[in-house]
Amino acid sequence: MKKTLFSLTPFSLIRFPLTPLALALSTLAPQGVFAQDDDALIEEIITVGTRTPGRTATESPVPVDVLPQEAILNSGAVDTADMLRKLAPSFNMNNTTTSDGQDLMRPATLRSLGPDQVLVLVNGKRRHQQALVAVQENVGRGSAGTDLSSIPLSAIERVEILRDGAAAQYGSDAIAGVINLVLKESPGGNAWSQYRTTSEGDGDTLKAGVHYGFDLGDAGSLNITYEFVDQDSLNRAAATDWLGASPVVDQLLLVGEAEVESDSLWVNGNFKVGEAGEIYAFAGYTQKEGESLGFFRGPNDNRVWSALFPNGVTPALGTESEDTSVTAGYRTTVGDWDMDFSLAWGENRFEFRNLESLNASYGPDSPTSAYDGALVFDQLTFNADVVRTLDVAFAESATLALGFEYREDGYQMEAGDPVSYDRGDTWCGENSTTDTNDPTDPGCAITAPGMQGFQGYRPEMEIDTNRDNVSLYADTELAMTEKLDLGLALRYEDYSDFGDSTNGKISARYELTPQLAVRGAFSTGFRAPGVQQQFFTQRSISLENGVLSDLVALRPDSELAAELGFGALKEETSESLSIGLVYNGDRWTSTLDIYQIDIDDRIVYSGNITAGVNADIAAFFAAHDAVTGDAQLDGVAGVTVFTNAINTETTGMDWVNQWDFALPSGNNLVLEATLHLNNTKVTDINTSSSVVPDEVVFNDSLELLLTDGQPQQRATLAANYDGGDWAVTSRLSYYGEVSTSAFGSEPHTWGAKSLVDLTGVWDITDRFRLSGGILNLFDEFPDEWGEEGGVFPQLGFRYGWTTFPFSLAGREYYVRATLNF
Repeated sequence: MKKTLFSLTPFSLIRFPLTPLALALSTLAPQGVFAQDDDALIEEIITVGTRTPGRTATESPVPVDVLPQEAILNSGAVDTADMLRKLAPSFNMNNTTTSDGQDLMRPATLRSLGPDQVLVLVNGKRRHQQALVAVQENVGRGSAGTDLSSIPLSAIERVEILRDGAAAQYGSDAIAGVINLVLKESPGGNAWSQYRTTSEGDGDTLKAGVHYGFDLGDAGSLNITYEFVDQDSLNRAAATDWLGASPVVDQLLLVGEAEVESDSLWVNGNFKVGEAGEIYAFAGYTQKEGESLGFFRGPNDNRVWSALFPNGVTPALGTESEDTSVTAGYRTTVGDWDMDFSLAWGENRFEFRNLESLNASYGPDSPTSAYDGALVFDQLTFNADVVRTLDVAFAESATLALGFEYREDGYQMEAGDPVSYDRGDTWCGENSTTDTNDPTDPGCAITAPGMQGFQGYRPEMEIDTNRDNVSLYADTELAMTEKLDLGLALRYEDYSDFGDSTNGKISARYELTPQLAVRGAFSTGFRAPGVQQQFFTQRSISLENGVLSDLVALRPDSELAAELGFGALKEETSESLSIGLVYNGDRWTSTLDIYQIDIDDRIVYSGNITAGVNADIAAFFAAHDAVTGDAQLDGVAGVTVFTNAINTETTGMDWVNQWDFALPSGNNLVLEATLHLNNTKVTDINTSSSVVPDEVVFNDSLELLLTDGQPQQRATLAANYDGGDWAVTSRLSYYGEVSTSAFGSEPHTWGAKSLVDLTGVWDITDRFRLSGGILNLFDEFPDEWGEEGGVFPQLGFRYGWTTFPFSLAGREYYVRATLNF
């Protein structure tokens, strides 16, 4: 069993498995994201994690990263999630592939926890989550996080990342921390266009946009942003004949990045009212369309009719995501109280379509396209927040904040076209040895119902439901002396479905010298089960040792789940502890934080439950198949279910450093180094079912994916030279090794990799800027899977499947032109 940081003394970190790069960083005094202005990132004023105005990142009792606009634009990133992966080492995004809708919404995590265990804010207000829940065996399995790519990069002024448990301050989901995206609000504007390609000549991406901010007289301002993205697919799959099933050798699946086209329109404004009041509002609409591929079906497969697809078919899946959000509020001051009242609504609608496929049970005349249905998640949030300073005898100054929140989460599933899910009147497939259409005939090769690639949602799966909760919180920050700051927070939440939860947090910062301080925090937290997890159900296709099989996800509160011993979901609970040092010198700024996060009753998406596990489960399948039962599980080889199942412990360290040099030439040099370590282990498996064994609900493969599927070591080295009208940046990003054993394959470890980016900007005139760069300069790829991949490399999965901590694009080139006005 792996050692964790807190099984050692706090500074015995050398026993954590370090790579040569990490050791090199430890001799340097390492951090992460550079800026191109004169202010160090780490000294930016923050608004997340504190109710006290004017506080900087180094003055915070908990770790906060600030990513400014110049670093964001100079990252060369495709979208917001990609930008965070490049600039924030504690942030991970997995490049999922051949994973249904996850090709359009990739899972993003903080401190290697779940995508739904980090809270996302926009302008300090809660952002709605995505409707899609991850059900493939990839990083983020079982989670429905927030689609960061739906927020255009060009609308963002800065990003604040709170790396600490904050459920007592912000409510559910903030177990790993909080990401706050702050929108632009200054006057001025620009129009820009960016082109990206790879050294392989694929993945061509065109981005263009316009941003304009202007004053509304002397009373307010309005900022408008439009952004367009047209991204071609890139495919790193090996050519294959699919174990002899294909008459031609070709790329028969997609291992890389899907084709995506998106449009985004965002506005952000404010207007003064009276002496002390202000109305503010921001809204956004993002529409994305993607096209990805499923698994190949050969012409002799009973899922295929050769009359339609003589060479077999790799089903093409179309996805469309629409994100709509509107927030409006009113700020004012009444006496000593600063007041903020806001109402926010957001929705994600996610639609599926089969673009090239068939329903074999409809025979050789089957339609080859169909609408598969939609998932919809919406959220309505009302907040009332008040804050004031206090004069108290026991402290030099104090801030008190009180608040109320009402939130309603809604979830819908909409059925697809009948052909997408239905069984037609053709029972026996093309390879049957009988002329009858009798499924009980031994010579009948029974056809699969529904469209191949993605089976549509059935009418009986449709649902339109919601839940609500109310919250009360109190938060105080005390300057006990010139050197000692304390923070206390308490939050109570009551949910209409699973009950209530009370959580607290205590934090402190003590200044040892004018340059050196120690800080720490302890908090309890929780995450309410997502309505996506509570009410999602689906029929899908999986691949086990090269064999396609149909799977059904059962709703946790359904009769079928109850027959297997599962019940309703309950909340996850957590305890978080962190302690750190902050050094703020003339040139060198450094923060070092170590942490431990314990989570109980984590919700997992179970392993495949099949008839061969035991006699009780075999009887369950027999009672529901199409021949001997009620046909609820017609053609289904296995079922899965969301359930509270495990306790985990995550320990880690974040070391963030920045050096600023004003050179004699008048130019500036900024050096940065960061080191992020994390280690997650499963401390207990405690499923509710007495029918399904624990080792099936949460098997070794799922445990390895959870503990080792994301890099345990992440580091960056960066240098930015600002020459006035021009600037150049180099960045080395290190990704530690990852391990998985998904879909019946043997456990395999993919080695650590280092990627180097070179970018630059040139202000040709005051109005025109040209920028560009080479990303992944040395054309690094993950290790090839090899023999431990079993049959999967023979199917085209050259580099693996379930975990890609960086893009499979290889070397990329981009150029960007910007006209300011």
